[in-house]
Amino acid sequence: MQKEQKEWIRAWCDDTNEKDLPRVLLIGDSITNGYQEKVRTLLQGVCYVDFIATSYAIDMPIYHKLVTTFVADSNYDLVHFNNGLHGIHIGKRSYKSGVRKVLKKISANKKVVLATTTLVYQPKSKRKDGAWMKRVRERNAALLELSKEFSFAVDDLYTLSTEIPFERRYEDGTHYLEGGYEIFAQAVAECIRKNI
Repeated sequence: MQKEQKEWIRAWCDDTNEKDLPRVLLIGDSITNGYQEKVRTLLQGVCYVDFIATSYAIDMPIYHKLVTTFVADSNYDLVHFNNGLHGIHIGKRSYKSGVRKVLKKISANKKVVLATTTLVYQPKSKRKDGAWMKRVRERNAALLELSKEFSFAVDDLYTLSTEIPFERRYEDGTHYLEGGYEIFAQAVAECIRKNI
């Protein structure tokens, strides 16, 4: 376990007592935080969309407590799970084990979609970040293995991230400008529509 220099948590739930539409939960990190508002707007009238996003890595006990408690608080029909851009110290085996533990706790009586981890460039560069890309490849391989193990659908945000023009990315190499998050939101909303 290793904390980051700054840790954060963001969450939101609308219309919490309404039961006339399915309810969906987005679980993720800053990428999820970037597209969640647009996804909620795109799916108005289709389902209620809640989200929890955090910087805590999959090996942190607080992450498991946060996610499992949040999922248990409402009756979710579908969970869109996006975790991969924190905890660079975590190798594939530990990452896969941590995600498996979370999935076992949150998947009862609900559909789950696993989102692949997005591309990482070096800051202010068009060169991929070698250390992070090693983890991205490992984590996406682990997610594909888990998708088969649990029979979960996959939302391939990694491939989508490779197609987003560089000018729609933030200069830190990891995050996106509004136009980039709009592309993700369209894809995530469509994935939810297909799987709800």
